[in-house]
Amino acid sequence: MRFASVALVLGLSMCAASLQAQTLKGVSALQGEAAQTDGYLKATPAGGQLEQKLDFWMTMPKSAAPIKQFQVEMTQKLHVVLVSDDFKTFLHIHPQLSPTGHFVITQKFPHAALYHVYADGEPNKLNHQVFRFELPVGQTQTAARKLPSTGMGVKVGPYEVDLSTVRLHAGRMEMIDVEILKDGKPAKDLHPYLGVPAHAVFLNDKDLSYVHVHPMAMDGDMDMSKPMPELPDSAPSSGEMMLHVAIKEAGTYKLWLQFRGAGNQLYIAEFTMLAS
Repeated sequence: MRFASVALVLGLSMCAASLQAQTLKGVSALQGEAAQTDGYLKATPAGGQLEQKLDFWMTMPKSAAPIKQFQVEMTQKLHVVLVSDDFKTFLHIHPQLSPTGHFVITQKFPHAALYHVYADGEPNKLNHQVFRFELPVGQTQTAARKLPSTGMGVKVGPYEVDLSTVRLHAGRMEMIDVEILKDGKPAKDLHPYLGVPAHAVFLNDKDLSYVHVHPMAMDGDMDMSKPMPELPDSAPSSGEMMLHVAIKEAGTYKLWLQFRGAGNQLYIAEFTMLAS
C-alpha cells in the first residue's frame, strides 16, 4: 500500500505540473546552421490538459526585448510545426504576431504526448531562425519511435503521392521528382498551400534537426536564383513538382509533404527517407 501511495502522489505531481505554465528556451534546430537570436516559448494550459496557449518570441543575444519585425515568408511571419515524439502526429500552425513581438495562438493537441515544437521565422531581416522546444502535454508516456520503410509511393485520401527516390546523399543538393496522382493520372484538382504547390518538412530521427523546403511546379520557373512568387489560394497547382533539398547529415528522416486537394482539403503524405 505504501508503494501504491507513493506512485499515486508522483502521478498527481506530474499531472499538476502539466497544468502549470511552462517557459522554455529553444534549441537551435535548423540543420547545419547556428542561431543568431534566442527563442522562447511560454505554454499555458487553457481549458484542459490538451489545450495550450502558446506564446513565442525571439530576442537578440543578451537582450530581453522581443524582436518586433519579421519578414513574411510563404504568406506567414512564423511557421510552427508540432510533432509528437513518436512522429505519428504532425501539425503545421501559424500564430499571429502582436505589436509586442509575441506570436500567440491557442492550440488543442490531439492527444497527450511529448511534442517537439519548431518555431521557424525570419526576424530583423536575418536568415531563418528555427528553434525546437520540448513540450509535454498531458500525462505523457514514453513511446517508441519507429520509422518503417514506406517505399517511393504512398496513398493519402483519393491521391497517390510518388517520389523519384527515398534515398538521399548528405552534403549535396538533391532533386526529387514529386508526382501526385488521382485515378492513376496527374491530379488536376490541386491548389497552392500557403503560396506554394506544397510544403515539405524533414526531421532527423536522432538529433531532431529540421529542414523545411517547398516543391516547385515542373512547368514553372525553375530558376533557383530567384525568389518563388507566392501563388493565390484559388490558383491551380500542378500534380508534377520538383523538390530541391540539401540534407547535411547522414541518417534516417521522416518527411511530411503537405498539399491541398479538392474542396480545400489539406493532405499529408508521409515518407521514410535514408541519407548516406
